[in-house]
Amino acid sequence: MSDGDGDPTVFTSTSLPSDPRLLATVTNAYLGTRVYRDILHVNGVYNGAVGDTHRADVPSPINVRMAVPGVDSLAETFTLDTQTGTFSHEVRAAVCTATQQIYAHHSLVNLMAFSITVRRLPHTTQPITVQLQTPFVPKSQDLDLHQGPDFQGAHYVRGQTLVPEVPGGPRPTLHMLWTPVPPALTLRGEEQERCWQFLTAVAGSEEEAKRSYGEGLALAAAGRLHASHAEAWAALWRGCHVQLDAPLPLRQALCGCLFYLLSAIPPRHSPGFLFHGISPGGLANGTQGEDYWGHVFWDQDTWMFPNILLFYPEAARAILEYRIHMLEGALHNAREQGFQGAKFPWESAATGREVCPEEIYGAQEIHITGDVLMAFEQYYRTTQ
Repeated sequence: MSDGDGDPTVFTSTSLPSDPRLLATVTNAYLGTRVYRDILHVNGVYNGAVGDTHRADVPSPINVRMAVPGVDSLAETFTLDTQTGTFSHEVRAAVCTATQQIYAHHSLVNLMAFSITVRRLPHTTQPITVQLQTPFVPKSQDLDLHQGPDFQGAHYVRGQTLVPEVPGGPRPTLHMLWTPVPPALTLRGEEQERCWQFLTAVAGSEEEAKRSYGEGLALAAAGRLHASHAEAWAALWRGCHVQLDAPLPLRQALCGCLFYLLSAIPPRHSPGFLFHGISPGGLANGTQGEDYWGHVFWDQDTWMFPNILLFYPEAARAILEYRIHMLEGALHNAREQGFQGAKFPWESAATGREVCPEEIYGAQEIHITGDVLMAFEQYYRTTQ
C-alpha cells in the first residue's frame, strides 16, 4: 500500500543520533564532512604510505553548534533536505526562531558554508543573543599547517600532507580560508531579522582558494549564496527524479540513496574538473581506520556507476577518467605480480597503486579489473 503522507526528500528529527557516525553528511565532489564533526576531507588528498594511506584530516571551520541561552520553552528540529543539499538546525523559543544552515556548495565545489538566521517573534523588543560553540583549531595530524596573512577578513592556513603514498610520490598542498566565528551573535532590539554567513574555501592553490572565497563573499553580499547552491541542486534533480508508489520509508530510502550518489559526482558542465572517484563511505568519511580509509573499490564501478550512467553520462565519464588517470599505477601492479597489462587495485587512492592494508586482498581480489572494464563497456554501449 502506498503512503501518501510526508515528503520523502526531507528527513527531520527532534534530536541528533547518539552515535556520531550516523550524523548527516554534507558533501560535493571536492569537499565533505559530517555535520558537527571536527574534520573535513578533500577528494583525492590522502596521507600515509601504502598500508596506511587514508584521507587527510583537515580541521573543519564549519563545526559550529548553535544555542539560545536564557530562554524558556525551547524546541529543536534537525533537518536534512535532500532537494537542496542542506542540513538545518532550528531552535524555536518564546521570543525568537534561530536557524542554522550547513552545506557544501554544489556548483562552487571549493566552498562550504553555514549561516545563522535569527528572527524575533511579535511583541518582543529585547536584544536576542545566540551562542556559537566550536572546538575548531587549525591543526591536523595529516598536514603540516602554517598560518598566513588574512584575506578579506578571513583567516588563512596552508600546508602539505606529511607522508606520500609511495616513495617519491605527490604530497598535495592545501590552502584554506575561513570566516572567523565569534562566541555569540546578537539581534539588536530594533532589528526584526538578521542573517550571518560564514564561509570556508579550500583549494590546491592560494589563488584558487582566494578566488573561491571572494566569489562566495560576493554571492553572500547579494543574498544569493545559498540560493545559488539550491538552484544547482534543483537543476540536478530535474534530470534525475524517480517516483515510487510505496510506503514513505521506502521512498525515503530511495531519495536518500540518490542524494548521496548525486552529492559525490562532479557538478554539471565542468569538463576540466579532476575527479578522484567515489569511496563506499563517501567523502565525509575515510579517516585513518574508518570506512575503508576513503579508498575507491569495485563498488564504484559495479554498483554506483550504472545508476549515474543512466542519468548523467557526463559524470559517469568522470569516473572512467579517474581509472584512466590511475592507469600508470595499475600497470605497476601488474608488473609487480608478474602479469602483463594492467591490474587495477582492490583499493585505490591517489596513485593507482594497491593500498589495501591487508596484502592478501590486493593479491587475490582480481575481479576488480573486470569490474572496471565492464564499466567502460557499459558507457560505450549506452552512449553510442
